[in-house]
Amino acid sequence: MSEEELSTKEKIINATFSLLKTQFFSTISLSKIAKEVNISKTAIYRHFENKEAVEIALKNKIFEDMLVLLRNVDDLYDSKDYDGCICSVLRFIRQYPEYLNYGFFSVSELGEDKELYQFRDAGIRIFNTFFDENHKIKDFSFYLKALFVIVTMIDLMLSWFGSCDHCPDVKKIRLSYDEYEKYILKVIKEGLSFENPLLEPAQLAKIDSLCLESMKKLPPLDKKLVALGNVVLKVGFQNVTVEAIADELGMVKSSLYTWFSDKQQMIKSLVSPEINMMLGCIVENVNVLQSPAEKLYAILKTETLYFNTRRKMLSACKWIQISGNYSHEDYDSIVDQELSLRMKSDVEKMLAENCNMDLSAVDIDLLIGWIFSIPVFLVVNAIHHEFSEEETNQALIALYNMTAGGLTFGRDLNKKGGSF
Repeated sequence: MSEEELSTKEKIINATFSLLKTQFFSTISLSKIAKEVNISKTAIYRHFENKEAVEIALKNKIFEDMLVLLRNVDDLYDSKDYDGCICSVLRFIRQYPEYLNYGFFSVSELGEDKELYQFRDAGIRIFNTFFDENHKIKDFSFYLKALFVIVTMIDLMLSWFGSCDHCPDVKKIRLSYDEYEKYILKVIKEGLSFENPLLEPAQLAKIDSLCLESMKKLPPLDKKLVALGNVVLKVGFQNVTVEAIADELGMVKSSLYTWFSDKQQMIKSLVSPEINMMLGCIVENVNVLQSPAEKLYAILKTETLYFNTRRKMLSACKWIQISGNYSHEDYDSIVDQELSLRMKSDVEKMLAENCNMDLSAVDIDLLIGWIFSIPVFLVVNAIHHEFSEEETNQALIALYNMTAGGLTFGRDLNKKGGSF
């Protein structure tokens, strides 16, 4: 359908999606949308009552397009074309980067599975494999494989857009899209291709103990950070105000301004020491271990324990995600640069010593970002599904195995799990 044949309502929706390729929904005003469509702001009100109504239309459009995609994935999965399932999703993301941008940089949720339930309820068969009618997990092993695949696809495709489109401070991916698609498939199926990924129970127990001890050294969360997390739960991230945080603390608003100039500066001041403490724990734990496999597990275990014991920090990490988008500026202003460089150096050395993956194909930061995103997704969904401590530990070990050796390695370790 040509642009001339589209209704004004469709043009408004398309214009909003176009703006979402480079902006957050919260920063897109009706005036911006009107300018993009070349109509007056008043004309928008003939089709949408307010900005919230525009957002509902966006969500409906995303849902309808994803239904078409997932019905195709169902057919591919039934025919055992598993590579086809993954590639069709990757190509969908490539075609609609604004959908991914909206979901990650404009929606306050951190990636809970509840976004997937609507597709299960709409008849998408693949979701029946691991969710029952009450949205409880049916097949734990297969669920973890699906989580690994989804996190890898999303994180590496975000890296593709970030390095290719509008982020000059990220090094370019040195692959064509077709080559990068094969690269993502390889990461999913082979992980980091560690030479000796299997860790014995005694090794796992030793690392678990080491990481638990590092958590015990951390001070309690700042009360203001706890208040921030509580306010986010009540009103959503975008609606957080200094006044709401002051009310949660039982303080007057003006008292917070004696410490902070505005909300952004307050959150940054609260988040920075926490992120640096987590990175410090990771560096400390990694440096007392010998093998690269142990070091990788320690990274994942430390981060999982950190977020599982300091859950209010998940809201703060969502702030980093929303405020930073593809730019490193906000992140670099939060993290101690010496510590960050030391952590990066340790991870690079770990990968170089035991990783058979072609590390020259993409910037090492992309792989580090992928590794560090896995525990966040795990903790968010462990909280959502109310995993026990033992289930969370089992999930982490399974995700470690897949990160180190891919889906095939995970399948060989657990013969009853998954179909990949």
